[in-house]
Amino acid sequence: MDINDKKKAISEKLKNIPRSKCGTCKKIISHNKPMVRCFECKIKYCFDHIYCNQINDKMKENDMLRDICDKCKEKYGYRRLN
Repeated sequence: MDINDKKKAISEKLKNIPRSKCGTCKKIISHNKPMVRCFECKIKYCFDHIYCNQINDKMKENDMLRDICDKCKEKYGYRRLN
């Protein structure tokens, strides 16, 4: 198998992979629009629709800060660290 044949085979496989979309605005992931998964509902969101570094009253001191979407922030009572 030639190198060009391998490149063509890889590019064909990559074409069929579904692209991630934001759970709110439905924009497709790109290098300038990365996605983050919400800790509670596990849906991916762009940085315009997610709250980073959130804590909850039920969390322990050594738990990591979480990325939370709008709905989960209201539902579970997350707030900023400071």
